[in-house]
Amino acid sequence: MDNKNYDQLIAKASQKLGISSEQLKRTLEKGDVKALSQGLSKSDKEKLRSVLSNKELMDKLKNASTPEDLMKLLGKR
Repeated sequence: MDNKNYDQLIAKASQKLGISSEQLKRTLEKGDVKALSQGLSKSDKEKLRSVLSNKELMDKLKNASTPEDLMKLLGKR
């Protein structure tokens, strides 16, 4: 994924989480999943845990080339 696509993904995700893009980047760099999931509903927290615990899916997500590819992998069209 190139920097433009990464920035787009971060912008969309931060908007969804209700935090700034910079805050999300810092949280991801630290690997602080607990902080990342604080604003999520119980259902969304479970979904996040499920995705993070699936090694095969995580490998696919890491290799996705666009935010759209990521959304397809996560079941959103």
